[in-house]
Order: sequence, then C-alpha cells, then structure tokens
Amino acid sequence: MKTTIRIAPLDAALVIRADGSLESWLPHLHEKVPDSAMAASALMCAYFDGEIREMLLEALRARGYEYPGPPLNAVSGPPPH
Repeated sequence: MKTTIRIAPLDAALVIRADGSLESWLPHLHEKVPDSAMAASALMCAYFDGEIREMLLEALRARGYEYPGPPLNAVSGPPPH
C-alpha cells in the first residue's frame, strides 16, 4: 500500500511504518516555533533515545493514558457492515 502525504513548507509529519521505520518531515523554524512542532520534534527524538522514550512513557502512564486499542476504521479500512 502506498500513501501520499502532501507537505506544505511549514507542515510537519511523522510516519511510523508497520515495520518500525520512521520518516519525518520537520520545518527548520528559528522563531515562534509552535508547541505542536516542538512536540513532534520531541517525539522524533524519543523514538531514537531510549531514556527520553521511557521518561515520556512513564509520564503518560502516570496520567492514566491507555493504548486505545485497534486502529480506527478510517485507518484500517472500510467500516464493517
């Protein structure tokens, strides 16, 4: 399956494929960096840094985050009949 993601100059995207590989597109902003861009950058760093990853996972667990289950129908295919 191939998916095309259209990226504008100031857009950002993180794609984690089923095989565990990571693709990222992050703009190089130097002023007024949006919180969402900082969060995406932190997630990309955590993907490669076990210490940061564990710190984030511990914080999520402490706040009661639970993995929501299987992918949404929109992601995994058409809705069941």
